[in-house]
Amino acid sequence: MTPSYGAGVPIWAKRLQDVKEAYIQAGNSEEAGPADRRDSVVIRFTSGDAGQHCTAMRALAGPEHGVIAFTPAGMAVDSNDCLSVKLGTS
Repeated sequence: MTPSYGAGVPIWAKRLQDVKEAYIQAGNSEEAGPADRRDSVVIRFTSGDAGQHCTAMRALAGPEHGVIAFTPAGMAVDSNDCLSVKLGTS
């Protein structure tokens, strides 16, 4: 499978393994905190732990981007300290 990359995705994101897709999610300019106003790099991984992926992404992203990691089983957001949340199936 060839990963899908949206416009503006930083080079570091294209070097990660097991990526299904990556794109930029625009920040919310109305948020009070500067970290919530920044754009986020969203990456959907094919496997692994969302929290671990999020932590690794946070180290690569620097202060200019937030990060959101998805795996088939969960998601993690850096504004939530990369705590993984399991995605339920209904």
